[in-house]
Amino acid sequence: MLATGLSASKMRSLLVAFALPVIALGSLGPARADRWSSCLYNNRSLDCRRTFLCPDAPCNVFRLAWKDGASDVFTHFKDGVARTVGFYKDTRGGEWMLRGFAGSFGLRNPANGNTIVYGMTLSECKQSMLDDFCSR
Repeated sequence: MLATGLSASKMRSLLVAFALPVIALGSLGPARADRWSSCLYNNRSLDCRRTFLCPDAPCNVFRLAWKDGASDVFTHFKDGVARTVGFYKDTRGGEWMLRGFAGSFGLRNPANGNTIVYGMTLSECKQSMLDDFCSR
């Protein structure tokens, strides 16, 4: 581990931050649906639910279902520069940049400007590190 340039304490911090949630998620089984959560679509409040579609963690495919009945599946296709960023395609071929923050995440489609924020109300989003997803 020390050959990677990371100190032992930093490596422990990374393990706690990433390995434990992955282990916990992996024990939930193949379809791991979250409860209905506060979500935003282009700053419009509408509850949604995320369901991971893989049998094992980490899972790079999830369904986002909206309380009004609409849903879409997002599949990871590229990592971002930061560890909290990734790029996903929806079932219609749209490309989205995902950025996570404190258990929530934002998705932005640069082609059409649409944004999704999972796990926050509009006021919570505006006071978070995802505020650029809800500031327009």
